[in-house]
Amino acid sequence: MSAFHVVVRSRPDRAPSSALSPLYGLFDVIVDGVNITARISDGFALSLLAETAHAVANLAQGRTERAIVQLYADDDVWELALERTADDVRVTVFRSGPAPEVAVHERPVALAALRSGLLSALSDAEVPANTPDITKAALIAARSALENHWPPVHRPVSDRIRVALTTTPRGGLSLGVTADFRRATKSRTPELRGTAVERADLHALLVRGDVSVTVRERTAIIPGAYPFLVAERLRELAEEALDAASAGRAIFRRIQLGDFRVGVRRGPGEGPLDVTVSSGYGGGETKSITFPAIEAVDFAGATVGFARRLVETFRAHDFKQERNLRLKCLAGAIDALADRVEEMAEEGSVTNPEPDSYRSFAPRRGLASSARGAWAHGGKMRFVPRWVATVPNVDLKSTFLCGERIVVGASREIACLDRNTGSVLWRAPALRGGSVATPSGIARIEPDGKIVLRDLDTGSIRFSTRITPRAAGGATGAVVHTPGLPRVLVVAEGDRSITALDLVTGDVRWRHSGRRPAAYKMRRAGKLLLVTGGDSTLAALDVATGDVVWRVRDRSPFSHAMSLDQDSAFVVSGTPGGTSRLHHIDVWTGEVRFSASFDEAPLAGQAPLVVGDLVAVATRDASGTGIRAFHRKNAAPAWEHAPGLLAPLASFLVVDKLVLANSGGGVLLCLDGATGAIRYNHVFSGSAGADQPRRLEPVLRSGALFVPQHQVYVVRPRDGDLIGTLPSDLIPDLLRVDEQCSVYTGEESGHLAAFAAAPRLTLVR
Repeated sequence: MSAFHVVVRSRPDRAPSSALSPLYGLFDVIVDGVNITARISDGFALSLLAETAHAVANLAQGRTERAIVQLYADDDVWELALERTADDVRVTVFRSGPAPEVAVHERPVALAALRSGLLSALSDAEVPANTPDITKAALIAARSALENHWPPVHRPVSDRIRVALTTTPRGGLSLGVTADFRRATKSRTPELRGTAVERADLHALLVRGDVSVTVRERTAIIPGAYPFLVAERLRELAEEALDAASAGRAIFRRIQLGDFRVGVRRGPGEGPLDVTVSSGYGGGETKSITFPAIEAVDFAGATVGFARRLVETFRAHDFKQERNLRLKCLAGAIDALADRVEEMAEEGSVTNPEPDSYRSFAPRRGLASSARGAWAHGGKMRFVPRWVATVPNVDLKSTFLCGERIVVGASREIACLDRNTGSVLWRAPALRGGSVATPSGIARIEPDGKIVLRDLDTGSIRFSTRITPRAAGGATGAVVHTPGLPRVLVVAEGDRSITALDLVTGDVRWRHSGRRPAAYKMRRAGKLLLVTGGDSTLAALDVATGDVVWRVRDRSPFSHAMSLDQDSAFVVSGTPGGTSRLHHIDVWTGEVRFSASFDEAPLAGQAPLVVGDLVAVATRDASGTGIRAFHRKNAAPAWEHAPGLLAPLASFLVVDKLVLANSGGGVLLCLDGATGAIRYNHVFSGSAGADQPRRLEPVLRSGALFVPQHQVYVVRPRDGDLIGTLPSDLIPDLLRVDEQCSVYTGEESGHLAAFAAAPRLTLVR
């Protein structure tokens, strides 16, 4: 039987101070003269020695079946696992983390040799006088535990069971494994209430066996693999393959499994994968088997089946694995991958066969704004300061102009101001959260899921309800307050649900739950609610019932920003580094009228721009922002400005047949919507990076365009004349303009200011 030794060598030069130098060293485990562990530097070697001795004593006295000692080496964490079988101990050394590495697997060592080796190490280890008392006490206790009499403990010779499993072929691909799995040696015993403990135990999952890959009667065997580690790495590979297939980009990715490699590759476009299994990377002769023409969804589906069978096998033969966090983590990731596979494999789009009942609620005007108004012609604008208010920890996203009032959200309260005088009409305590303005009042959505609707006039609570809070993404919602439709507030709930709350009673009218977690965003179109979740599905829900009316699927995720123009919806899909596509969808039927592809990435958060018979998409790359236009009938290219035309941050607005862009570089650009020619541009001075507002969206009111830069400029959009400047030192992170062209600005520092448009002189003849 193998001889076991533990060697502790002092390394004072690695210690951070002279006082700690005696405690630092190298901790080596040697079997038959071979060092089977990595050198553990910069660690407390004496403490590790004591911990290992206690672990061996517990194994010998039958207190536990397995013991694990953690060894920290630089940026890695190694684990020394000891497992008792009869009179022997199996030694396993592995590195944990997201990409584990097994250095030694179940090397048998006689328990007596293990005991004598540790006692020799305790005797030979130097314990300086300045060693902390706690370390000295641990060493004395460890030596005592090893020297005590060990009662005989009978262990079964074998605690393994041979299992062979194979998955159902998916697209001709199936995975299998044959290995000896652990069996629980004790029956399940009832646990006291509140004593359940979950642990991440990778050692319990390190069984060794042969993994097979079979495609159309050709088989490649990976001998001596660890099936659990194979399943973890294959899941990562399947995720990347699906991402590449969705984006239409090329992929060449390999994973290392001991002396073997498994790789996938495909070119750009919509082609299948080539899966290659290669051997000989441990020093032997290199051999490779390539399985061509495998769809990415089939590769991911086979991986799901393999991992699920593996998880079931671990749990079936060892009930303790039901609380293994490492196994639970794999199971959860596989469930998410399975949802994605099912979504990609199922029927694509679903259209609405009866659109007439929804078409009657269509909006009456399109997206394009009109430049007609009192300031479309004539002289200059002047502004008179009205008031200034200070709001600590202001939340500009929860600040609204509601009729004669301004509702301001903050971290600890919500307040209502008179827009003419700035006086506080009411204030109420509130937690940090998001607000939604509705005709019935202000709905406050708090982080714990509590929703409070306050009356706009008095601030009193109309109703209070609670939903499942969202883990991320902030508050998002849509308001339905149209004659003939229920008055509801539709909000995203939890990770995968959309909930409609009655604006009168606060009751839940309906709840739509998706298949997997998603960051839902909504846009209302009459009686329909268009929903995207950051995935490859765009769905239309009935606002009265929550039913899915139609659904459009694409291989790439849809953007949250979409445009509506009469009976048409325009939305872009794509992934970073892949091809993007502009979709023209009939709002009422869900029929895709066309899909136009382009190579540039769309500008995040910017919806497509409808300009007469054209549709323009803002694009972006490392050089900046550009724009390209398509004919809305047949998707034919119309005109294009390559990225770099404007700064990377820009906001676009359509005014009549003009496309106006306000950029973070201090430039206001106007393009002719029909030809793409530049009509005019303004370069505003003083636009330093620190003075750039948080939001760049210009506001059109009464024929005047209010442009937020380091201050607010007023431009006549028809000809580009600068007709006014707001006399304010505040950076317009928030910009609101009422029907009388009074301007309200807010700075993130917590200052709000109001300015009234001065009387306009008119020539009377």
